[in-house]
Amino acid sequence: MQNGTTAGHTRAALSVFLYDVRKKQRKAGVGMYRALYRKWRPRRFADVVGQQAIVTALQNQIRAGRIGHAYLFTGTRGTGKTTCAKIFAKAVNCLDTSSPDPCGECAVCKGIDEGTVLDVSEIDAASNNSVDDIRDLREETAYLPAMCKYKVYIIDEVHMLSTSAFNALLKTMEEPPEHVIFILATTEVQKVPATILSRCQRYDFSRITAKEIAGRLEYVAGEEKIDLDPAAAELIGRLADGAMRDALSILDTCAGVSNTVDEALVRRMAGVTDRRYLFEISDAIAAGDAVRALEEIARLRQQSVDMRRLCMELAGHYRNLMLCALPGSSDLLTGTSPEEEAAYQQRRDFPQREAVRAINAFGAALEKMARGTDQRIELELAVFSLTQPEAAPQAAQPAPVQTAPAVQPFAASAVPVSAPPVQTAPVSVPPVQQSAPPPVEGEPPVLEPELPPLPPEPDAPAQPAPQPDRPAARPKGRPAASPPSGPPQPFPQWSAVLEVIAENDPMLFSFLRGGQAYYDGRRVLFECSDAFRDYINNDKSVGKQIKEYIYQVTGLNCFIGPYQPPRQEQADQPVVSVDDALKQMQELGVDVQIEEK
Repeated sequence: MQNGTTAGHTRAALSVFLYDVRKKQRKAGVGMYRALYRKWRPRRFADVVGQQAIVTALQNQIRAGRIGHAYLFTGTRGTGKTTCAKIFAKAVNCLDTSSPDPCGECAVCKGIDEGTVLDVSEIDAASNNSVDDIRDLREETAYLPAMCKYKVYIIDEVHMLSTSAFNALLKTMEEPPEHVIFILATTEVQKVPATILSRCQRYDFSRITAKEIAGRLEYVAGEEKIDLDPAAAELIGRLADGAMRDALSILDTCAGVSNTVDEALVRRMAGVTDRRYLFEISDAIAAGDAVRALEEIARLRQQSVDMRRLCMELAGHYRNLMLCALPGSSDLLTGTSPEEEAAYQQRRDFPQREAVRAINAFGAALEKMARGTDQRIELELAVFSLTQPEAAPQAAQPAPVQTAPAVQPFAASAVPVSAPPVQTAPVSVPPVQQSAPPPVEGEPPVLEPELPPLPPEPDAPAQPAPQPDRPAARPKGRPAASPPSGPPQPFPQWSAVLEVIAENDPMLFSFLRGGQAYYDGRRVLFECSDAFRDYINNDKSVGKQIKEYIYQVTGLNCFIGPYQPPRQEQADQPVVSVDDALKQMQELGVDVQIEEK
């Protein structure tokens, strides 16, 4: 403990020395221009924009003295994670305890702002991600703080730590010294081990709205004597996509060109002066003109446009085309100018299936680009594939569905009538026990029959009742006796289900509207595109939502799946008439009784 005390005094003396040096430099006017996002970084909780809920929670903890030992701040870039961590570090160590906000005037607050207080350490996990770095940090936690009440370690981009580094940090975070606080910040919380997450208080930072960003920009512009047009501030807020740091950087760039910042200047400096090439490419793809689309890509490449960035822009462009067809979707469009919004509104009738298909195609191209393949070739292949008429059969598939899937008029009659389609039964029976609805192959399976079973033959009295369902127990070459099954019948409650989906989930409704649904006694099979079917298979939560909506309307707890019409080859098989089937069964010795109703 004596060694720790000596080291603490040494750190304190060094901190005071550095603070005095910085103070003398400020008085002498020594320094350089600071970017706006650094100069106007919030220094108090009151200056934080768009994170009121998190700010209130942290203030209440400080006011009540219930300060945790580990915090996790997660969210997209530029939303204030590291800023709130520094403010929290000042607040818990501020010499003025009358307010949960740091005073900003005491030696501790000024020292933390200047970076001269060594008790508050900001560590970049991207460059200090080894197990040795974490071991050094763990050894430092044993020493008492030199100037402050708490030693605060802010680990930025914590998801970049190696597995061994996380393991080395785990024990210290579980039982840290009373004078140590860990604040972890990350943009990819899914990469943080669950053992670390369980030991932290988690706070999710949301994207800042464009209106809040615009208000903050107008305040900063007024303090910096910049003539900022309100329309330009709103445009910057939308281009920033929820990141205050990006918004201040755009304003700083525009102010470097002219002290009067208007919409035209923002568009020119932000690189959104002309994005008509996205509409040119999408219009050419919609028209099936591959040559025009590829010529536009070649022209952009000649202008040194990065192909990977162009691919990402096209994916975002088709996302906007998909969303613009939804009611009240203008708020969902991000990073668009008023002219682009008007162009999207003119394309409200763009087929959403084609938009989803294009997004999947460009996403696959981006994955191949990441593996090192030629970016231009992958982008051209994606564009060329979208211009081809492969989507026509997908759009024509639901057409025969309107006539219902070959409903037999005698489906509910006597038992012998269901004997002809016996050959297809063994194909569909095995997947009955599956929890997820499998792709429909041929005739879907049904529930157990409600009709009475066939009377036993006189020559086989010893057969147990359930044996007719097992093909191995059939004696004397008797025809296969499968469970009674029939084609799926139209699901009359589907329209009511779609109404509930439209009220609660417009996005899901946009993929299901206009289609029919069928019920086979066990599953509800609905018409959908191949892209939506793949989407359901990848995201099980979507299927769960559809089942919940069906249960909410009908009270039916069932499986779901995509509907597929019967295969053509089944229709080509010879159809056995009822009379022939009855005659064959009588020849085989089956006692057939026909009841006339």
